[in-house]
Amino acid sequence: MPESTSFAAGYGFESLDDNRSGQVFDRGVVVGMCLLLAFAILAFGAAEYWAMCLVQVGASGLFALWTAGQIARRQKDIHYSSLFVPVVLLSLLIAFQLLWPKTDYWYATWVKALQWVSYALLFFVSTQVMTGSKRLRNVGLFFVMFGFLVAVIAIAQGGTTADKVYWLFESDATAQLYGPYPNHAHYAGLMEMLFPVALVFALSQEFRPHARLLLYFAAIVMAGSIFLAASLGGILSFLGELVVLGIVVLRGRRGAQIWRSVLIVLLLLSFFAVMLQPTALQERLQHWKSKSERVEVTERLDIVRDSMAMVAKRPVLGYGLGTFIEVFPRYRTFYTDYIVNAAHNEYVQVLVELGVTGLILILVLVVLLFRDGMKKAMGWQHDCERAMALAALVGCSGILIHSLCDFNLQVPANAALFSVFAGLAVSRAQPVPVFKRKQRGIQSRQWERLRGAIGQSQ
Repeated sequence: MPESTSFAAGYGFESLDDNRSGQVFDRGVVVGMCLLLAFAILAFGAAEYWAMCLVQVGASGLFALWTAGQIARRQKDIHYSSLFVPVVLLSLLIAFQLLWPKTDYWYATWVKALQWVSYALLFFVSTQVMTGSKRLRNVGLFFVMFGFLVAVIAIAQGGTTADKVYWLFESDATAQLYGPYPNHAHYAGLMEMLFPVALVFALSQEFRPHARLLLYFAAIVMAGSIFLAASLGGILSFLGELVVLGIVVLRGRRGAQIWRSVLIVLLLLSFFAVMLQPTALQERLQHWKSKSERVEVTERLDIVRDSMAMVAKRPVLGYGLGTFIEVFPRYRTFYTDYIVNAAHNEYVQVLVELGVTGLILILVLVVLLFRDGMKKAMGWQHDCERAMALAALVGCSGILIHSLCDFNLQVPANAALFSVFAGLAVSRAQPVPVFKRKQRGIQSRQWERLRGAIGQSQ
């Protein structure tokens, strides 16, 4: 028995079995992460305490499962990302606020810190397991099908009822609900992250022509639901995402050809939106200069102005994570019937709660995200892993733009999805084999010749 054990170890069979065990754990983590995100989105964005608790427990469970996979391997396989540095420094800043303490409301900071820990765990685990072209192809297709299904439900729900989620649950939110979210702007933030997956996959060369047509259709439906949700911030963020995608595409050799495809998608999207008659968006645009719309814009500007007065009192470390809703009434200078639960600008809210120190760390994280994401996205046309990285980067850019006028990252489901997509954008990429690129190029040229022959015969 000892001889056979040493023989297996000597020829690497034992390490091979360990690696297979670790791969099984990794697959379980990937499946669990996709299901957890789907649950958070469908559970009204996980905005209620029971759903928020399950998301935090689920994130901890995924981290434990990944740890079990590392133990099964008997050899540590941890991928490093430059984003770990600002994430750790932010964690230390929040810990300092709790332990010193330097927060105006310790319990609120503690509850919010638990949420941020779950987001950090999802980000870390996604950087470790979301690798490999085949795996990320399946993950991307899951997000495409799930996003398409949610968009179809949202469009059907919006066309039949305006005050019930899933036609069953009434919402007491003051904002217009759409899809599974009580706030239409938060639904738009969700689709800003999901629709780029379908669009980038359709523009890549990793799928057959008929599959790419289905991906284009899914992208149009998801993007069209942003317009139907009547979120002006969502529409502007959608246009900003196209700019980010254009910057990456123009760096490649097929930039002009891809842009023609994007323009065709935009034309079809316009036709789709006109056919469905987005009455909510039309009414909002018609009443843009009305008194109610002016009051909404003025109040948001007043919130930012009063928030900056708060920052002047505590500029370095802020008032404590999650304390905005508690502290802001002391500095509010305008009258409103509503509770101001957020600054409607994520960057201003970070400045209030974490001070200049926290805002600098957030901006460093964003810069590193785009730097590393752009590098990983090189060669996205020939590899699903890199295409998924580009789609995730474009989706994150949409939320970051939308954060200038809303608070999408205060919604647990959107924050969790953003964390996973950030991990997807910067996780370690496998090299694209040269023969695979050549094979894709040959297939593309063969398809072009076949299409030309059919055109001549007609």
